Amino acid sequence: MRKVPVIAVIGRKKSGKTSLIKSLIKSLKAVGYNVMSAKHVDVKGFTIDSEGTDTWWHSKMGANPVVCISESETAVIYKDGESTFGLDELLVYARKPKDLILMEGFSRWILEDEDVGKIVMVKDESEYEEYSKKVKEPVICFCSYFIGGREKILAVEEDFKEILGKVRSFIEDRRRIYEILDQLPGLNCGKCSYGSCLGLAKAVHTGEASLDDCTVRSSRKKQRCVILIEGKEVPIVPFVSEIIGKAVLAMVSTLKGVDIEGGEYVEVKISKT
Repeated sequence: MRKVPVIAVIGRKKSGKTSLIKSLIKSLKAVGYNVMSAKHVDVKGFTIDSEGTDTWWHSKMGANPVVCISESETAVIYKDGESTFGLDELLVYARKPKDLILMEGFSRWILEDEDVGKIVMVKDESEYEEYSKKVKEPVICFCSYFIGGREKILAVEEDFKEILGKVRSFIEDRRRIYEILDQLPGLNCGKCSYGSCLGLAKAVHTGEASLDDCTVRSSRKKQRCVILIEGKEVPIVPFVSEIIGKAVLAMVSTLKGVDIEGGEYVEVKISKT
């Protein structure tokens, strides 16, 4: 599950996405945010490699991925393309913890993603109307380099401080939501009325719910069976806890010299070797 705030700047070609992202990266870095960016290149057959280079030949012969390391940078070239891309994979490319993943494009992946903040770039009122009908919340803002001063559309150059403020607010809100999420089991069992652990975390963040609304958390005190792997508890629903507990007791009770009544403390350790 994603636990890094993700913001995508989307819009049609020549709407100013790159210009806005450049300003956002520079401003966010200036106040201490560690930013990772991703760019979708919607050009058929595009490759960042060059035909005839050593890395190109590595790929041509079947290597995937190919890692190129020089004095100034490290590049990892995957030949999988869009067909295997997923937003959660972006975190794999971040070698160190990030405060934000800032994406340019990727509309087809994020338009209906309710965990990605969207900044929508528009060139005119018709584009605003088009995107406002199909983009799902959270929408950070609609903005434009071409039209401004509208009630629902911010002018990038005049209102950049407001845009930056909205971005920072989204980042901090998501951080707090993910901190709450870390206190939930992550089972997405559907037992609460919020659909998922993330949905409950958002409700806790806004004050609409509490951690006690998590069925798994609230039932832990009643559970007789707890599973620990390397000292870390594996969250399980009460039904599963009951099944595993009874199964273990039933198996142990068949051993010679063991008399099980049902209320015993049983610990099973499995070594690595």
